[in-house]
Amino acid sequence: MFALEGSTVRRAVLVATTAAEPRPRACGWTVRDGWLHPMNTDDVRRAVTPCPGVNAVQREVYPAPPLPQITDTDEESHHG
Repeated sequence: MFALEGSTVRRAVLVATTAAEPRPRACGWTVRDGWLHPMNTDDVRRAVTPCPGVNAVQREVYPAPPLPQITDTDEESHHG
């Protein structure tokens, strides 16, 4: 689970990766308007590409799923 407190988050990126062999994977989201939105796969690919000369796992990049934004009203209805 990931939580954002909108008044303090200005710029952030969340990249999720797996270690599953034989095909480790990665996707990512960026914060806009106080919520996580799927990143462009080219941007994620650049973020997870190892630096030259570094022995690291190459990850398959895939589009991140959209994350539903839960409003305060939605949250209150689940607790009542």
